[in-house]
Amino acid sequence: MYVRISGRVRLNAHSLNAQGGGGSNYIEVTKTKVTVKTDNGWAVVEVPAITGNMVKHWHFVGFVDYFRKTPFKDNLTERALRYNGTRFGQGETKAKKADGTEVELKDEGKIIKHLADADVHGFLAPKTGVRRVSLVKTSFVVPAEDFIREVEGERLINAVKHNRVDITEKGTIGSSEEGTAQMLFSREYATGLYGFSVVLDLGLVGVPQSNIAGGSAIPDNERKERIKSALLALIPMLSGYIGANLARSFPLMKVEEFIAVASAEPIPALVHGFYDDYVEASGAIVENARKLGFDIKAFAYNTKFVESANEVSSVEELVGKLLETLEYSSGGSS
Repeated sequence: MYVRISGRVRLNAHSLNAQGGGGSNYIEVTKTKVTVKTDNGWAVVEVPAITGNMVKHWHFVGFVDYFRKTPFKDNLTERALRYNGTRFGQGETKAKKADGTEVELKDEGKIIKHLADADVHGFLAPKTGVRRVSLVKTSFVVPAEDFIREVEGERLINAVKHNRVDITEKGTIGSSEEGTAQMLFSREYATGLYGFSVVLDLGLVGVPQSNIAGGSAIPDNERKERIKSALLALIPMLSGYIGANLARSFPLMKVEEFIAVASAEPIPALVHGFYDDYVEASGAIVENARKLGFDIKAFAYNTKFVESANEVSSVEELVGKLLETLEYSSGGSS
């Protein structure tokens, strides 16, 4: 199964990515520059952003949580139990599994057979020179270009002052000499309509990229569970369970719209939700790809996509329909 999703989410008062502020009492949100087409030509604008690395990490967290509920739960790296992505150390030639056994990092097929997180989210073993490109690819999440134009001149970022208070046994704020004090600090927050895009090359789950012709290195039942876990991980990720500072400011996140496509074969990516014409442009890609022989299922939430698109009411329903497709294609086997 190959899945592509693009869409838009409304984010208010979020601080999902932070940069700078080390050793200071001011914490900045991550920023990047985007090119926006205006009536007068082109403009380069600095905007708050959530990096693809951050998005990918939280998909990884969801994948681990769901995969741990399957009969194959020990086929993860020991690191994955701490939500540490599969990045093997410079001198490592072996990796410890969740059950304590070790896997040699010499052959891609053997690595992904025993380590589902390395399979789905990729890895690099510098010492042995073995690597695998992640099957989950995530873009930066940035404010939509039409939103940027409409709110031109408005501040998308503001700073909020926080305090941490350490009180004495009497219930009063003590002094720093007593080991208790009040710490003041400021943290930036951002708001806006954001575009996103996600690519899931789940047709390659269990298949060594160094020898695709050799087929899957894992049994069909485990392969299916890995794919299911990767799809289910989209649900918490797109409901706001993503990014930094969740304990103090869980984001005011609402999915406004999205489009998605799925196929049993590799298919083109959709246009990023940043662009104001991403639905129309993606529709043209799908229709032209179908004329070339691609068998593509399309889905849409809260927007008009291609005529044959299945309308869904939520991310959960989209994932449900993708799981139904997976069950049908595998003949209902488990």
